[in-house]
Amino acid sequence: MPMSGGKAHRAVRSVLVGVLLGLLMGAFEPKAFAQATAERSAAEYVEEVQQLLRDAGRADLAEKEAAAMRERARALARQYAARLREKPLEGAERFHLGYLYYLADDVENMVAVFRDLMNDRAVSEEDRQRLRLYLIEKYCENGRLAEAENERAAISPQAFNAKEVMAAAAMRLAIAYTQAGQLERALQEQERAYEAARQSGLIPLTWKAARALAELYAALGKGEESRALLLRLREELRRQLVWAEGEALQMLTRTVSQIESTLAQLELIGKPAPEITVVKWIEESPVRLADLRGRVVALEFWAAWCPDCRGLIPHLRTWAARYEKEGLKILAVTRYYGFNGREVGRASKEEEERFLAEFKRLRELPYGTAIDDGQRSFDTYHVTWVPTIAILDRAGRIRYIFTWNENPSLCEWMIQQVLRESQS
Repeated sequence: MPMSGGKAHRAVRSVLVGVLLGLLMGAFEPKAFAQATAERSAAEYVEEVQQLLRDAGRADLAEKEAAAMRERARALARQYAARLREKPLEGAERFHLGYLYYLADDVENMVAVFRDLMNDRAVSEEDRQRLRLYLIEKYCENGRLAEAENERAAISPQAFNAKEVMAAAAMRLAIAYTQAGQLERALQEQERAYEAARQSGLIPLTWKAARALAELYAALGKGEESRALLLRLREELRRQLVWAEGEALQMLTRTVSQIESTLAQLELIGKPAPEITVVKWIEESPVRLADLRGRVVALEFWAAWCPDCRGLIPHLRTWAARYEKEGLKILAVTRYYGFNGREVGRASKEEEERFLAEFKRLRELPYGTAIDDGQRSFDTYHVTWVPTIAILDRAGRIRYIFTWNENPSLCEWMIQQVLRESQS
């Protein structure tokens, strides 16, 4: 997430999430389903499950407690779906039934319900495409890539949202192919996603696709392609700044700034890693990057208030367990935000330090964290979005910089490559 955590940033992110995944209820409001009376009880079921899932993401929960809440949410979704199946369903209740199966990770029943909806002539072509994104996402999550490809092929080019749906589908497939270790295929999908996103005219979606593509280029050693892509996009957006105003101007200005930060990060690749400046170590022995020569370092810039950072933690735990014996060292750097576990700007430095120590225990982290001197280290590494991870090789050079794009498998793939080449 953007480090400021401001309302404008959150608004852009919420729009993008709605486009990419269709997970928010507001992303699926076909007029044909507008039957308020029929919708109410089913909608309340969905809201209860979603609220439980939101609560499970709180920063001040223990890992086991959060996992239990997520399982409870899935169980409730199954229970409520069974109740809905006991009566004839009309209007939006049919969608809510499928969505409950989605939340329950019941892929087969979700597919059956959404397939039935897509065959309903009362459903608009645009809403059919949104339903396809649900199917593509779940197929990709379960490694059913052929079915995801077939669903993507059925996207109607006549739908007014066709380009954004095609972009979202290709990005999901790029992530799935990365997880399968097929990086060249992932690159093809991400190139397709970027082109569709550009044609959609949606700037947040275009930047999301561009950044993911730039990172894939960089991981595959195609630094010049990565740089050229970002330079072209920056110039396109700069031209739009001339006539933009209001929120559009703010969004364009912010996106251009983020592109420039990403370009600056690309310039760091292949160079010695700058030393971090630390004022406090939390549950971690003081260390300099220079002292870690001979090990591969995953240097993470993060924030405890950031949901994406918390979402990355299971992957970091896995990487520590898999690769520590091969020489991987995870080093996490945050800064003072005044975060007390619930709100930003509420805690003193001492209170925040105590919370960070408690957070390590709650989330069962195999590593501690360092607190930056102001945000000097963040600025040195041009970090404007958290989480960001820099991969350092055994010689202390930056080999890769990864910013959260819902594809942590790409970061793990790069860790594997650097560990492997270091051992050869």
